Amino acid sequence: MWQRLPVWLRAVITGLIVAGVPTLVWGLLAAVNLRITPRVPWSVAVMALVLWAYWRYAGGYGPPRRLSAIRSERRRALPLTPHVWRLALIAGGLGVASVWAAFAALRGMLHIVPPADDISRFPIWTIFAAIVMGSAVAGVAEETGFRGYMQLPLERAYGPVVAIATTSVLFTLVHLSHGVRILPFLPFYFVVAVLYALLTLLTGSILPSMTLHVTGDVLTFTFRYLALRLGAAGVGQTGRILPVPAVVAVAFGVASVIALRLLARHGHASMTNHAFST
Repeated sequence: MWQRLPVWLRAVITGLIVAGVPTLVWGLLAAVNLRITPRVPWSVAVMALVLWAYWRYAGGYGPPRRLSAIRSERRRALPLTPHVWRLALIAGGLGVASVWAAFAALRGMLHIVPPADDISRFPIWTIFAAIVMGSAVAGVAEETGFRGYMQLPLERAYGPVVAIATTSVLFTLVHLSHGVRILPFLPFYFVVAVLYALLTLLTGSILPSMTLHVTGDVLTFTFRYLALRLGAAGVGQTGRILPVPAVVAVAFGVASVIALRLLARHGHASMTNHAFST
């Protein structure tokens, strides 16, 4: 029955499950932790073990053994040369910085609603521990699910355009689970999703996008938390586009495109060498 489904549907279902399971587990653990013992972030230690087991299983360890090779391939965690690593992080980092600058430029045009929950009542060490672990879960699970288990079979069956479009749209829509407050952020999430998908396509590995995803989430949620504590999260609309961050966004975007073009050459060469070595 499963094999009779179209490749597109199988890839989407599998990718959503792979990305969703650890996210749900972390959400449950964090909620229980904050409810009963908010001063002791034990859920972080528990989730670290869960995430380690998840990463190993997604990479081929554990039963059923007949699917180990498939899981290892779908996880898509190929090792990269130092040169490709540098290019990927530079290209991706510039791209993410361009998105952040664009958000800063358009901030006055967007209706940003501060979170309703008062997280300032929790100890600061608990919040920062949760930010780091939540970012790790999101980066590992979403890159494995979307850019690994979902994107790889879509690339092979339908080509990179369909694969990147599908994973990026679904990645963006999944964030609607955060509620209507997330709506102004969705266009920026989509651009970042396309960037992560391109990095994975050009390098053959989710490791650069996963690194950037985790780092970016840690910084983003830390800044949001600090803004809440300082009372700066509810800045109103001004109806203006700020010129300086807009120029920075364009400059970083152009630099990212140039770095991606370099990565396209060196990344494919690295993948070819890896294929011959295995």
